[in-house]
Amino acid sequence: MVKGNIDKKVGIISDEVVEKYKLYEYKNADIIQPLSLYVHIAKHVKEFLSVDSYNKTISNIPRIIKEPTFVYYDPNKKSLLYFKEIAENVCVVVKLSLRKNKKPYVATVYPVNVRKIEKLKELSYILNR
Repeated sequence: MVKGNIDKKVGIISDEVVEKYKLYEYKNADIIQPLSLYVHIAKHVKEFLSVDSYNKTISNIPRIIKEPTFVYYDPNKKSLLYFKEIAENVCVVVKLSLRKNKKPYVATVYPVNVRKIEKLKELSYILNR
């Protein structure tokens, strides 16, 4: 048995996101999904419309990162928020490295309403003009 974190690569930070938010140090950086993610997101299971919606979201994390509807950068939390509608609108939060040599990783996943997405789109437009 292998001890320690077992991580899986689920995507990269795209050139489009790097350019939009001027995150040049993360160009083509791998995004990993740690095994510990499942423990963390267990608290969000009841927020999903159904267990099927939850399972579909978790199995589509790579697709959400690769083909998001919208990506927002939160400079205060040093995180990228990837939004996409799967069975419902969801957010995949990718924490950027907080320490040297630590890869960006999926920190959490949860359902989100359209209103929150629209507010973040407006804020992103204002901040990136």
